[in-house]
Amino acid sequence: MVGFVVVSHSKALAQEAINLADEMRKYEFPLINGSGTEGEFLGSNPLIIKDAILKANTKTGVIIFVDIGSSVLNSQIAIEFLENEIDVRNIKIADAPLVEGLIAGVAINDEKATVEDILNELKEFKNFSKLNY
Repeated sequence: MVGFVVVSHSKALAQEAINLADEMRKYEFPLINGSGTEGEFLGSNPLIIKDAILKANTKTGVIIFVDIGSSVLNSQIAIEFLENEIDVRNIKIADAPLVEGLIAGVAINDEKATVEDILNELKEFKNFSKLNY
């Protein structure tokens, strides 16, 4: 199974997204909150994200779910920090909406899932419309 990290500017928002997605979880796998900064200010910190990646890392890999802006950039920096410590080829950032992507990822993550399998499923959310009129 793939490990997941959630990175938001708000640690509380990320935790609520995790709580919601947990309702769809069928199997046990790492689902780690890598959000916030030291001092609990809004924002993201590549060192916190790096630690979360290490906690979430499985032999299959890690997918990072992000909200906006610096969460993406700081996740990329965290992956770069890890290049000399672990194999980062299967650590990827999901290009999907944070909440919807996380819920779907949690629902489809099983013992046969790979990082690429889940990312391919999440591609559908790039054009997902909530309204049909």
